Amino acid sequence: MPLIQHERSDYLSKLETLYRRLPARHPLKNKIKDELIKEKTGLKGENDVQFMLRFLPTDDHYHHRNPRISCTDSHFEIDNLMMYGMQFLAVEVKNWYGTIFFDGDKQVIRRDDHGVDTGMLNPIPQVKLQMHRLRLLLNKMNLPHIPLHYFVVFSSPKTIIKPLYPENPVPKEVIHANQVFFKINELLQQNLPPVLDMDTIAKISERLIEEHTPKKVDVLDKFGIKPGELICGVFCQACGAAPMKRGYGKWHCPTCYHVSKNAHLAALNDYLLLVNDEITNAEARVFLKLDSADIVKKLLQKEYVSYGANRNRKYGLKVKY
Repeated sequence: MPLIQHERSDYLSKLETLYRRLPARHPLKNKIKDELIKEKTGLKGENDVQFMLRFLPTDDHYHHRNPRISCTDSHFEIDNLMMYGMQFLAVEVKNWYGTIFFDGDKQVIRRDDHGVDTGMLNPIPQVKLQMHRLRLLLNKMNLPHIPLHYFVVFSSPKTIIKPLYPENPVPKEVIHANQVFFKINELLQQNLPPVLDMDTIAKISERLIEEHTPKKVDVLDKFGIKPGELICGVFCQACGAAPMKRGYGKWHCPTCYHVSKNAHLAALNDYLLLVNDEITNAEARVFLKLDSADIVKKLLQKEYVSYGANRNRKYGLKVKY
């Protein structure tokens, strides 16, 4: 059965764009870099777990990756939801480093390489709440009661997991990535009777696809950055310098002399990710660093649908390559 990879938040793309568009001496440049490294590390950790999940048989379940579902006026997201006829299983991935101390499903403390302790939200109640909200969705579909299980998987083999108190062991659902294949196999080998047939699971899968809503993050608002703080201009796709100059119907890089007909499309993609999904001629002139309203009008009309008239005319931006 299929692995269904739901559309992820474009947060990582926005961070990459924001980092590129911030001046080198901007006070938040390093903070954005740290956040970018964190997101890339998290994505790598999730992919490492996917490698282990690939060894499971694929013909007896549906696997949804990152479904984000609406429930009780908000959304919840599951890193991996594996739907078998006898049980559903959530695999929540954590990319924490250092030594992690668990007090059962209560307090969690992370100790870093410098011996500094930080209190963390325990992922056990988090995934339990996800399972509760999934149950609400399944109940709405008037389905038979099916067991819901979960694992909290630490993706890095360098992460050390310990009990905070000897008398209160680490929950059995907390494991390292190299254990996930075997732990799931243990559940499957219990030979429980099926509760749902595959046609019903396929209908649930369709419902999850319909319900999925990618999270939208305004990164400028998140970090308190104003559009005027961004580097304007068209970046050279060959050497990364900015701004390119417009002349004779093409973009010219004064640094490496690269020439492009459509380099402005990447710049407008940046505007779409960071600022707004619509743009006026005046706003485009500022962002592309062009003086001619006529040239900007031709560039925008060629690629984007417009609405409004005269000075109120706006162009709806869509990702272009």
